[in-house]
Amino acid sequence: MDLYFMRHGEAEAIANSDAERKLTLEGRGSVEYVAEAFIRREWPLPMKLVTSSHDRAKETAEIVAKKLGIRDIKLVSYEDSTSWPVLRSYINDEAILFVGHQPALGEIIEEITGDSVPVKKASIHRLEYDFYEDKGKYLDRIENR
Repeated sequence: MDLYFMRHGEAEAIANSDAERKLTLEGRGSVEYVAEAFIRREWPLPMKLVTSSHDRAKETAEIVAKKLGIRDIKLVSYEDSTSWPVLRSYINDEAILFVGHQPALGEIIEEITGDSVPVKKASIHRLEYDFYEDKGKYLDRIENR
């Protein structure tokens, strides 16, 4: 089954709190570009999206969900979005997209695949995952221009 991991787009540097940092105009554009590139790749579409509750991740998830036609969106706490055991509990037999933050995404990808990969802002990473073995293979990524 396909798992996708996406880092939020570029966010404003200053807000009332880290959780309230919103995407910049450039960040929104990058997320839209990557979502459109996802469609052009003709990868299996995720049926579910799980996102961190931080504003920049929620905005990223909203943009991607709209572009890809994902209706099943789960909002989890920042802490839960950094925990592979928690995220794993959302997996069934359909492709799924997780939206979150660094360094957690890179650490989760490495835990699943054994590969250390750079996780740039607004990038999507595709893994082939075996639920029963709790292991996967890193397949590909889409990054902003």
